[in-house]
Amino acid sequence: MTDETRFYHNAAGLPVAETRFRVRYHETDAMGVVHHAAYITWFEEGRSAFTRAIGYPYSQMAADGMDLAVVELAARYHRPARYDDEVVVSTCLQELRSRDMTFTYEVRRAADDVLLVSGSSRHISVDRSGRAIRILEAVRQRLAGRG
Repeated sequence: MTDETRFYHNAAGLPVAETRFRVRYHETDAMGVVHHAAYITWFEEGRSAFTRAIGYPYSQMAADGMDLAVVELAARYHRPARYDDEVVVSTCLQELRSRDMTFTYEVRRAADDVLLVSGSSRHISVDRSGRAIRILEAVRQRLAGRG
C-alpha cells in the first residue's frame, strides 16, 4: 500500500511519518467513497511506516520480545476520500510513557490538502503472554530519536 514515506519533526518537535498512497478500489463502497473502517487500517499503515522510518520496525520489536496492543482508538471523519484519490497519512508520536505510547493521525487529500480524517490510538507494551511491560530501552531510544 505504501508508495512513499517522509519522516520529519513538526513545529512542536514531535516525530512525524507521512505516508502517501492512492485509494484502492476495494476500500470503497458502490459510490466510490472510502469505507470508514479503511481509515483505521490506514492508521495502522502509518504506524508501521513510522516504526520503519525510525529504524525499529514492528517485526524487530516482536523479535525482541515486545508487542504493542491497541487499548484506545478514536477517529473523526471530516470529509470523504474517494477511489483513486492520492492521500497522505501523517502519523505523529504524541506521547511516550514507560509502558504506553499515543499516536495521532491526520489523513489529507494530497491534491488540495483537505483534512479527511483525524484520530488517535494508544498502545500498551506487552510481552508474548500479553502482560504489560516497560517499553524496551532500544525502542524508547529510537522513538526519542536517539537510536
